[in-house]
Amino acid sequence: MPKADLYKISINEGKVLLRIPEQLVGAETAKMEDIQAELHLMDVDYVPEQLLEIYERTSGEFDFLTDFETSEFTLQIELSEDEAQAFINIIPPKNAANPLTLEQVVAALKKENITQGISSKKIEKILAEKFYYEPALVAQGKSAVQGKNGFPELLFLAEKARPKKGTQVNLREVPVLQKVEEGQELVRVETATMGEDGHTITGKLLTASSGKQYRIRPGRNTRYNPEGTHIIATKAGVVCLNFDSISVEQLKVLEKVDATTGHVRFDGIVIIRGNVSDRCSVEAVRIDIGGSVGKARLRSLGEIRVAQGLKGTIVQCGSSLHANTITSAQVSIAEHAFVDEYVIDSKIFCGSTFQLSSAKGYVSGGELQAGNLIRIPNVGLPAAAETADEEDDSPSGPKTSLEVGISLNNRKQFNELEKQATEALYALQDDLDEINTILEELEQSGWDEKKIETLNELETKANKNVLSAFTDLRKREAFDEIYDLNKLTNGGAIFISGKISAGTLINVRRSRFNVPTTSTDKAYSFGENGIKFSSCKELLKSYQQYFIKLPG
Repeated sequence: MPKADLYKISINEGKVLLRIPEQLVGAETAKMEDIQAELHLMDVDYVPEQLLEIYERTSGEFDFLTDFETSEFTLQIELSEDEAQAFINIIPPKNAANPLTLEQVVAALKKENITQGISSKKIEKILAEKFYYEPALVAQGKSAVQGKNGFPELLFLAEKARPKKGTQVNLREVPVLQKVEEGQELVRVETATMGEDGHTITGKLLTASSGKQYRIRPGRNTRYNPEGTHIIATKAGVVCLNFDSISVEQLKVLEKVDATTGHVRFDGIVIIRGNVSDRCSVEAVRIDIGGSVGKARLRSLGEIRVAQGLKGTIVQCGSSLHANTITSAQVSIAEHAFVDEYVIDSKIFCGSTFQLSSAKGYVSGGELQAGNLIRIPNVGLPAAAETADEEDDSPSGPKTSLEVGISLNNRKQFNELEKQATEALYALQDDLDEINTILEELEQSGWDEKKIETLNELETKANKNVLSAFTDLRKREAFDEIYDLNKLTNGGAIFISGKISAGTLINVRRSRFNVPTTSTDKAYSFGENGIKFSSCKELLKSYQQYFIKLPG
């Protein structure tokens, strides 16, 4: 509590007055030694018994303490807690021998280590106007100015649908497939600003942090404009977002995929209005399916969306997957998975988070692994949940395994990508050295057909190494994001808001826990002694921000 709220010393017409507010039970009180120290600083002679009487009375009014007689000015200097400001309270003597000068005030400030931001103009004004008995601001430091983060303006979206300027946008939550024309501006990126350091009035440095640049890059069929301020489309098509890049892809629309169409492989976006039949496969940059998928194969560099279910399907998804139901499937997802209703007897691996949205949804049987977070309503078939109501805690139904944490295979893949990228960069440097050598030789000896042919081969090889290094580094950056989230979540957590069947196997950071009895509302995370569990609702408050929202 500020000192002024605990007691107040005032000098009025040569009298020293002391006010101590009424003391509330349990509240902070004025300290006698603080009052005495200030009176000593003011060079005030007083009767101790009179001070004690006022201190104990705590009337809340200004009480007379003593007469004030001195020939010198008293300067009371007070600093704010953060040392950003200094205030001076000038108490004049009854009979001043000499006027107070600017030099005396500055010297008093420097004696208190106040060396920065002293305002001579303010001090001169205080002295000229004889502003006494009240603290006045005479020195001020410079506040640190924090840098502002960069942000994107998504011009390919309708103006009403764009996030507000200054908003940090998660590209995975942005709707795509908008039609764009060649030359159209897609994104404008506002550059982050540098921070400006400040200082206190005592000369301490106040460090400012710079804003973070927003990362969105041109992908296929897009490029920066000459000024580097916008990403524009180089071909007509539809917008597609993948990791931190924006591309424009060609679109192929099919009614269905079956024996009449055969396998579908398209270097762009495939939209299938109906179903994908057994023994068929679909490969594309992104896949959108309006029906269901049987015992088929889906492989996408980016996102996969299935309006109905996957049944017996093998899926490889380079970004995020959204499906209504998953049954007896084998699914590998680089980032996030969203399921509406249920997952039965399936093996699912997703790099970051898994969410099951329906309040009555469930996971039963199989294995479900996520790099960071799992959130589901129930574990076990609905019939098993009914058994739990009858207080039968014996394990029944298919066993379900839930696991969070960066897998060893994932770590190995991350290290391999880093190794490949480094090797490609070293190879590129060797190519460039050899190219420079040949160019120097050509300058000296003139045209040489054999050397020109070698130069062309090296150029092709260098381009391949550039592409390889760039691709591996981009993939590794995606892993970096997953690893960062893994650290923030202490290795991951599993949230089950409804019922958990007895026998469910929980794995967090390769620590195992077998649920002994059917229970409800549990969050499983990692603690000092292995897996710990707490209320799902309580822990979810801390991790809610890391679950991304499904774009429309």
